[in-house]
Amino acid sequence: MNSNTSLRRRSTLAAAWAGSGHVAGQLLRLAANLVLARLLMPEAFGIMSVIAALMAALYLFSDIGTGISVVQSKRGTDRDFLNTAWTLQVMRGVILWLAGTTISLLIGLGQSLQWFKEGTVYADARLPALLAVACLATILGGLASINISLAERQMNLKRLTLIELLSQTFGATVMVVGALMTGSIWFLVIGNLAQGVLRTSLSHAVLHGTRAQFRLEGPAVRELLGTAKWILLSSVLGFMAANGDRFLLGGIIDSATMGIYSIALGLAGIVASSINMLYSKVVFPSLSEVVRSHSAELGRAYQKFQAIADVAIGTLAGFLFMMSGLIVDVLYDDRYLLAGHVFGILCIGSLGERFRVVEQMYLALGRTSLVAYSMAPRVVVLGLGIPLAHASWGLDGALAAIVVSQFSHWPLAIWFRSTLGLNRFMRDGVLLVALGAGLGAGWCAHALLLALR
Repeated sequence: MNSNTSLRRRSTLAAAWAGSGHVAGQLLRLAANLVLARLLMPEAFGIMSVIAALMAALYLFSDIGTGISVVQSKRGTDRDFLNTAWTLQVMRGVILWLAGTTISLLIGLGQSLQWFKEGTVYADARLPALLAVACLATILGGLASINISLAERQMNLKRLTLIELLSQTFGATVMVVGALMTGSIWFLVIGNLAQGVLRTSLSHAVLHGTRAQFRLEGPAVRELLGTAKWILLSSVLGFMAANGDRFLLGGIIDSATMGIYSIALGLAGIVASSINMLYSKVVFPSLSEVVRSHSAELGRAYQKFQAIADVAIGTLAGFLFMMSGLIVDVLYDDRYLLAGHVFGILCIGSLGERFRVVEQMYLALGRTSLVAYSMAPRVVVLGLGIPLAHASWGLDGALAAIVVSQFSHWPLAIWFRSTLGLNRFMRDGVLLVALGAGLGAGWCAHALLLALR
């Protein structure tokens, strides 16, 4: 069996495990959210949305790319390299916990000094304590085995997928049972911590690879930190691009509307999160191996992955756009009807995810600076567009700015493809064909379901 065939088989198997695991995880999360939406008020989801964004900020603002380095580096299977990566990961987790606790204290101080607009999430008296406890998850994440990254490098995703599913199931069970018994938002935080405890424990007990030991080898530290500035900048900008909408909206709309937006964002994220998961778990490791072992095949590998992404993104986005209102109507009660409208608009923005394949090439080729450059225009569009558009056209204006931001990195991706001779605009038409098929399928499904109701 030649190396190309082996890589194809491993990437296909990895995609199957990652895809099935992600679908199961999304269904589990949706089921839990449906139950929780009936047990808790919309304000609870608004508060947790902001906490999630703050937690993401902590993770991404300190990202030195140890996981990316393990996947991409030629030393990615070396014991000393892996232990050094794990040690840096643990240190980062402790620092994040300290930073998160400090932020929670500052929010509490701001509330006492009335810095925040009354009725918004930031003015909610529960937020500081909830955030402080939620930040314990950073320590748990730091202690997780570095063999998680090793499994992703080798595309051995069976055990990793099972660990994620078991952990999510445990965490969701704690949330639902706790909320059912007490009606308290606190069990949303406790459930996340329970998930982290089980995930970290299983990662050490089940995954194959090096046994975790504290180690700081000089060459490994220099390599791991060598590209850290660009990875860190990319992560900071990536966080702002992915979560800036929640931070900005959290300060200009009321908590209930923020909770509805959070519900819609979670539904629309089914497309983006599914595709991005396959990018990180399959496309990036595959392209990295192609670069290391047979770089002449990079163009062919890119075209294959781009075509698959276009079909998946176009079909899902079109289908969910047509079904958005009906999905929310069926799954949620009347308090959340506005989420259907928001969901439909956000589905349009998910089409912008197609060129994330090109971003995986940036990483595989070690061109990490280009990832930062691709994030910058998204941040600018969000930062300027949301407040200005909201002031002029309300919520729909803000949503339009969010959608436009998802396409703002396309010019850089097209330019980069041209430098490698990979621009094939006729092949890009696959996205439009898939979108049309998705819209048609969604229209038919919508009409059929309405007829049966």
